[in-house]
Amino acid sequence: MYVSILCAALVFLASLAGALALARAKRDRVAFALMLGAPLLAAVVFGALRAMPTSTGPVAATGQPAAHPSATDSPAPAPATASTATPVANTELAGWRHSAEELRRAKRYAEARTMYEKVVGAAPLDPDGWADLGDASAAAAGNDLRAGGAAIDRALAIDPKHPKALWLKASLEFQEKHYGAAAGLWQRLLDLLPPDSGDARIVKANLEESQNLASTQGTPR
Repeated sequence: MYVSILCAALVFLASLAGALALARAKRDRVAFALMLGAPLLAAVVFGALRAMPTSTGPVAATGQPAAHPSATDSPAPAPATASTATPVANTELAGWRHSAEELRRAKRYAEARTMYEKVVGAAPLDPDGWADLGDASAAAAGNDLRAGGAAIDRALAIDPKHPKALWLKASLEFQEKHYGAAAGLWQRLLDLLPPDSGDARIVKANLEESQNLASTQGTPR
């Protein structure tokens, strides 16, 4: 609106200046006509500028919100992928983690699994959540690590050096009698642990057992 007023005022002043110049040139009739028409010209300019459309800001090319892609190809039980995850507050996510851990300690593994599914749904790039989901899924299936295999693989895809995911994956390979693969995973995990820790001693024992079984696995009995 202010632009319209300014332009109209400039037109009005220009008209008066033109009329003055014509009067000095002894063209009194034309000068008089221009002076009388100055307000009209200003009004026409003001009205024309007010009628012009104004921009309301950028809009989407299609005018529609972006659709979320399908999550049917997710490799873990009922998780949400990064593109379908619903943002949640950090405090709410921390509450879900705490609830899941309490349920796991209470040996309510199926409920813990459900809670961890919510965790990875909200934080799909968190390897801790996927490893915990794999652990809870295996426990809910009677310690069958195959039930948590997809979640374990997802954790390792995000962080190949994740200690818990490596432990679970090595245990799964051992369960499946893939002793050579298990030995390789135990070795990877052992390299990440402090040499004098209790976990390192357990992993070393598991490594040695897997190596021994792998060496005799193909030997005819």
